[in-house]
Amino acid sequence: MSGRFHRFAIVLLCAALATPTIPAAAQQAPAPPAAPPGGAPAAPYAPPAGSGLPTIPAVPPVPVVGPGQPTSLADAIATSLEKNFTIQQAALQVLLDRATLAQAQAGFSPTVQFKASYTQQTASASQQLVQLNVPGVGPITVTVLGSTPPATNYGLSLAYPLYTGNALQDQVAIAQAKLASDEAVLSAQAALIVLQARQAYYNLQAAAAQVASAQRAVDASAENVRVTQAQVNVGTAPQFNLLQAQVQLATALQTLSQQKANQVAAQYTFDTVLNLPLSTAVTPTTPFGLTAPPQDPDALVQTGLRQRPELAQARANIAGAQAAIDLAKAGLRPNITVSGGPTVQTNAPFNSTPVSWSGVLALTLTVFDGGLTAAKVQAATVQLHQAQVSEQQTEQSIESQVRTAYLNLQQAAEQGRAALAGLVAAREALRIANVRLQAGVGTELDVVTAIQNLASADSAVIQAVYNYNVALAQIDQAIGTPVQF
Repeated sequence: MSGRFHRFAIVLLCAALATPTIPAAAQQAPAPPAAPPGGAPAAPYAPPAGSGLPTIPAVPPVPVVGPGQPTSLADAIATSLEKNFTIQQAALQVLLDRATLAQAQAGFSPTVQFKASYTQQTASASQQLVQLNVPGVGPITVTVLGSTPPATNYGLSLAYPLYTGNALQDQVAIAQAKLASDEAVLSAQAALIVLQARQAYYNLQAAAAQVASAQRAVDASAENVRVTQAQVNVGTAPQFNLLQAQVQLATALQTLSQQKANQVAAQYTFDTVLNLPLSTAVTPTTPFGLTAPPQDPDALVQTGLRQRPELAQARANIAGAQAAIDLAKAGLRPNITVSGGPTVQTNAPFNSTPVSWSGVLALTLTVFDGGLTAAKVQAATVQLHQAQVSEQQTEQSIESQVRTAYLNLQQAAEQGRAALAGLVAAREALRIANVRLQAGVGTELDVVTAIQNLASADSAVIQAVYNYNVALAQIDQAIGTPVQF
């Protein structure tokens, strides 16, 4: 390390000897002007004439996320479930399935209908010949068209299916399975939205923490520039030390600007997940936590196999496919229906008319359908096999997700312990570097490097805490933690 530094110093010395003499007032590299108050863009940085350096244009600063509506994690989750379009569509589908189930169940109830008709014929096809004796004229034959009196029919009809080959029961079973499947889809989608909301919330917290960390690095770098400037002014430090400190400050300012941009992007992501206007600013109020992790991944797997709505959906699809097979077989089963009721047929509706009663017991049996029923049974059987394979795949996927989430939690915990140790070491290294520099046995480069390492260690701790909380959220989603609507 010392050899590389000596070679670097020799190169700088040679470059200084080969460079024309510059007035002392111009030896210090001018620093970019700070942004004026109010967030207005700074004027373009113009390097000295003849330096050969380009002029950096003025760019408006990244908008800073200011204080917004205080929002807890629970509020964020509730808002995401309330405003999410996918959740709304899934909930509407469940309502539609309930209506379909009610229609299928209505098939078991008798059907009562009132029927009435009124028939009026102006003339009939029959003709009559009538002879009239007109005085002074004689007999005249007149053709008179026959007429039919109006007919009125009304009555009640009751029909009830005695036996449908189990078709009604199968239709109800299919509707129930469809309802259970879509309810599971709604629960699974809600769990996914909760996971996304938690990740967005944690990301917003981490982004704010990274901005604060970058600001601490800027403050430390600015203080280092102030101290070094004072040392240069009294002649106890070379001008090169001030240049190093200024470069470090510029780097820290650039990092701070990037972290502010990341914070704005995190706010946009949070607003998108919660379906809020992108101009909405919120302030997280639920602090980062380090909840104790579950200790038994095998128990988590079993919990996931019991609770995951995707597995309930797969099993509902199997039940529906089994009912569909039986419904297809009903095509060759007998169908028995009973119907009947009172009927009144009269030409004078307001007169007392006798009531006639009728009853019909109908039997329908398909003898041959060209193989249609067999084809339906075969197709339904294939769909059952597909549903069974899907169940096995879902079980395997759930176990993989649970174990992967637990592994991520372990790695995040190890990362956090290492990051905390690194942060403690970085703080101590910066303290020692400042002490050595003040004692004259250290260099400005040591202090600059220590400030950079401290900023990196601080950022690593924030990232580790974020990863830990996200891993916990992933475990909750992987084991199917119920979501309350």
